[in-house]
Amino acid sequence: MSINRTRREEKNYKRYRRAPERVSCDFCIIKEGDGNFVSESTSFKVIRNIFPYALWDNQKVTDHLMIVPKQHIESLKTLKPSQAAEYLEAISEYEHQGYSVYARPPGSLSKSIPHQHTHLIRAEGAPKRLVIYIRKPH
Repeated sequence: MSINRTRREEKNYKRYRRAPERVSCDFCIIKEGDGNFVSESTSFKVIRNIFPYALWDNQKVTDHLMIVPKQHIESLKTLKPSQAAEYLEAISEYEHQGYSVYARPPGSLSKSIPHQHTHLIRAEGAPKRLVIYIRKPH
């Protein structure tokens, strides 16, 4: 069980992940007009996490969004310079609004959808901070 979700949320999440009618990528099909669509820019969309965390940094989560590249990619490393600048601008704006920023690396066992996505998490009393994952090539 995830320590970030309630037991009920975790149970619903696991049921959803096993559903045979699921598409290959949940993020690619989200469009403007969907209930969890928030906004979009040229290369990214911001969506509401349909299975949000209940806790983050031991504080109650009040909002859980994700920045998702419109192009199906698994790593931020594949972004073009203009896309990387657009990404940094987007996460900087949310960081300024009090969101914590978190992204798992490609291949992470706890990453349930391989399409790169960056969590934007606002929690009660959470300090403003910015976390960026950069992986250097070997």
